[in-house]
Amino acid sequence: MRIKVTILFLLAAFTGRAQSSDSVALSLGDVYTLAKVNHPIIKQARLQDDMAVAELLFTKGQFDPKIQSNYNVKNLNETEYYEKFNNTLKIPTWFPLDPKVEVYRNQGEYINPESYVSSSQDYWQVSAGVSLPIGKGLFIDERRMLVTQAQLFSGLAEVEKIKLINKTLLTISKSYWDWYLAYKKYELTASAIEIAQEVLARTNMDYEYGEAAVVDTIQAKITYQSRQTDFEKAKLELLQSKLALSVHLWSDEGIPLELSNGTFPVAETSDFMVPTDSGFQRLVEWALSNHPDLRKLNTKREQLEVEQRWNRESLKPELNLSYSLIDAPFNNNGYETPDWDNNYKLGVDFSIPILLRKERGKLQKNRVYQEQIEFEMTQTRLALSNQLKSIYAELKTNQILAKQFSHMSRGYRLLFEAEVFNLESGESDLFKLNIQQEKYIGAQIKALEALVKFEKMRYQLPYEVGLPNLSYQELYE
Repeated sequence: MRIKVTILFLLAAFTGRAQSSDSVALSLGDVYTLAKVNHPIIKQARLQDDMAVAELLFTKGQFDPKIQSNYNVKNLNETEYYEKFNNTLKIPTWFPLDPKVEVYRNQGEYINPESYVSSSQDYWQVSAGVSLPIGKGLFIDERRMLVTQAQLFSGLAEVEKIKLINKTLLTISKSYWDWYLAYKKYELTASAIEIAQEVLARTNMDYEYGEAAVVDTIQAKITYQSRQTDFEKAKLELLQSKLALSVHLWSDEGIPLELSNGTFPVAETSDFMVPTDSGFQRLVEWALSNHPDLRKLNTKREQLEVEQRWNRESLKPELNLSYSLIDAPFNNNGYETPDWDNNYKLGVDFSIPILLRKERGKLQKNRVYQEQIEFEMTQTRLALSNQLKSIYAELKTNQILAKQFSHMSRGYRLLFEAEVFNLESGESDLFKLNIQQEKYIGAQIKALEALVKFEKMRYQLPYEVGLPNLSYQELYE
């Protein structure tokens, strides 16, 4: 029996099928480029910056100048008891010295003497002054604390953005390599089914001419049916992997995209490269200082430190001074030299809780929170260091395995080609050919799976390190 499959094997079997003219290669870099611009989750991640800006704007609103006006009038039995029109402009500042300008008009037969304004000024009066806390609130107050915390919040927003983008890119890379594996399996099973079909046809022909036994035709048919089953499974896996990757493909207009039938994946030329031991050590050092989880904890610690400053400040008594000039230096008659000794209002306010339990409680709670953060940072550093060592060891192991399976696959290919030659020379049979083909197909699949696992680990490492956009460029800037 002579089965001429050598030419078919060399052209198509297991070495990759020729792509049609309308086929389009899609690399992982192409998917990344598209996703970074249009992916909804990455767009959502960038909203963290807007949220930080909005939070800072919100807290800075406590320093906005404020205008207040009120108008009150009372008439009874045709008598005007009073008519009061008060306007106040307050200008909060970062420093505890807060200016205030008041313009008011008071008149009436029964006006409170304290609020009396001379008719010579047409009942108008102007005062301008400042207030100053010299106890609680001199060095820091609640509004300055909140603004400082909001400024630190931008660091938290940046960390959350990095984590969300990195997680999305890692998911994309895994989906891409799942598609790559499914596509190569599909090609492999498609080539195998072509060979099985050719063997079945030629076996039947040899049987008709009496050159093959009936058991050979049964064996060839079983092999062909088995290849059909494998092909159907591979086709389903390819469809599912394409759908999983298509979830991450979006147009500029926000329309979801799908992978066309002519689109195929391409492997990047990695040559199974991994960072050297010294390069990995640099990654660990960078991660222990810049990992998003550690940056997040450090920002929370800084926010607690700012809050603690305010808690300590709250232990001081409230002692506020205020001073205002009345009708000076501007009035209805123009500019006049201020009369510091006569036309003024002076105030002193003092208060202090006797037991200070509320203030001391806040202080103690903050200390507990800070200790919790320190313990969490210590544990996170240790867990991160061990996790990176584990990932690096797994990456190097996968590097070795991928190379070994690749060499084994080439070896099984040579054995299969030799078996085909023996079959054509009449020194083998269909049973031995099927055994060698099964071994070669299995070796090819293991080599592909090892390659895909290695490629996934190559992207897992920068993800665990926390490098923005899973790019090593951050280390060299």
